[in-house]
Amino acid sequence: MQVIDNRYSQLFQFLGAYFNEDWMCEAESADDIIKCFKADSSVEVISDVKRQITMLLETGMAESELRGFLLENMSCCYCYWHEWSSGEAWLNHVLNIFNE
Repeated sequence: MQVIDNRYSQLFQFLGAYFNEDWMCEAESADDIIKCFKADSSVEVISDVKRQITMLLETGMAESELRGFLLENMSCCYCYWHEWSSGEAWLNHVLNIFNE
């Protein structure tokens, strides 16, 4: 059974629910998924996810740790490394979309 770090509960909901194993059937791109989440969510939820992404980035995890955390702990099924140089780069991109 997976144990969720409560500090990242909203991030887990975003990544686990929107970047599930079928996300590619629901949208043409990862950016479309992020925009869908943004459209579906309240300002408060988006603010919490942004805060939790920032907290995660501030931990300074190595790329291998961050990848494992996102895939295993956050149930994210998006293989960002096919499009982005690092998890940090992708998460900063997610923040930019949320800030648009």
